[in-house]
Amino acid sequence: MSTEDDELLGRVPRSLRAANGIPDPEQAAARERAAALASEALADLLLPDGVRTSPLGPGWSRDIDLHLQDWPKPARLEALGWVPLDPLLHYLGTLSRGEWAVTEDGTVLASVDLHLGSPPDPVTTLLNRCRRRGEVRVREVLEARALLRSGYTLPVDDPVIHVAARIEAGLGGQALAPWRDGPDIGEAPGSLSSPVRRRFREGLAILRSALRPRLVVAVSGVDGSGKSTLSRLVTRNLDRAGVPVGYVWARPGMRLGWVNGLAQAAKRLVGQDPSPGFELVAKGTPAGGLASRRGILGWIWAMLVTLSFLVDVHRQHLMSRGIVLYDRHLLDTLVTLDFVYEGVDLRLHYAVVRLGLPKPLLSVYLSVPAEVATARKPEDIFGVYAIIRRQLESYEARLGEIKDLHLLNGCRPANELAAVVTRWLSELQNIDGAGRR
Repeated sequence: MSTEDDELLGRVPRSLRAANGIPDPEQAAARERAAALASEALADLLLPDGVRTSPLGPGWSRDIDLHLQDWPKPARLEALGWVPLDPLLHYLGTLSRGEWAVTEDGTVLASVDLHLGSPPDPVTTLLNRCRRRGEVRVREVLEARALLRSGYTLPVDDPVIHVAARIEAGLGGQALAPWRDGPDIGEAPGSLSSPVRRRFREGLAILRSALRPRLVVAVSGVDGSGKSTLSRLVTRNLDRAGVPVGYVWARPGMRLGWVNGLAQAAKRLVGQDPSPGFELVAKGTPAGGLASRRGILGWIWAMLVTLSFLVDVHRQHLMSRGIVLYDRHLLDTLVTLDFVYEGVDLRLHYAVVRLGLPKPLLSVYLSVPAEVATARKPEDIFGVYAIIRRQLESYEARLGEIKDLHLLNGCRPANELAAVVTRWLSELQNIDGAGRR
């Protein structure tokens, strides 16, 4: 990029950079490394100028397009550690052929899209991308400037370039001034349609996203087993590979909202400690010593907590798309109910949870010793060795209840575990309507 490009880029608020297609330094470095590895690995099949990336460089490309004279054998790419993405993308409603994730030491760097034949014209590629998205981002503004510097001709009357020129003017640039046909656009992305059409288009996109399949991955384990770290690293791998990914975290007794306010008011009324019973039990108070854990009152309260938990889960689930990583799922929910509501007849509660939780396609359990889990979470409300040990006993007693559960040693390096789970996901090719392999 030119010095002026850097100045324009510096005027984009950090909060708007992702929406404008601007990569963070870590993303950009990973994509550049992927482009170098892919070019070297398939040098014998690449056409001249066959590595197609953004005019700003590979770091700006969501995926790297390789234009080849022949298809490589899948075994050749798998031997490089690359991960096939087509089956996963097809299940999620995206048609693709030749999509692979480039990895290094098990970590996904970026995705490559393999094509036969020569690369298309870069100006046409830029215009089509903006029309498909219905907007022009700062990325496309900078790309149009780069194409001009490289000697390409931009169309005179194309609305994409007109909007790009207005965005550039709002950032203080002048290279696209001949195409400017209206006032500056002070905040990008800039829409290519009227407000009414834009709202309709956004609503249609939300509806399509809501109707597309979701694939649930359940990550389970005692507190301190590494669930959140594993979920974060798998999310990073999938995002770099261009696979849509969401995240859900919920636990019975947390995020109770108005239910918790009602309970605190009732406890104050009868002179009891208003602190959440969940926290009191976690700190060592026997569950049976709390009025909310005994008799019909305990049963009703546990059901309210269970239903509130499922509402929270489904709210997050509906806001997610693609691969939905659950940091805690059925196994963890049953163990939490066992521990926090000990003494209450929970048979109906268990049935409601089993029926209400979205069914996973892949279930993973991270196994760690109690001392390791406690050391990892010294400040956690469950970070007492004896309490962790009790939870582990409950986990171990219930492992057989989870069908097709994949066991992982939670003491292994987190990057290795993330690579294993990412690979498992790429191998989930035979999927039926119930979400089973």
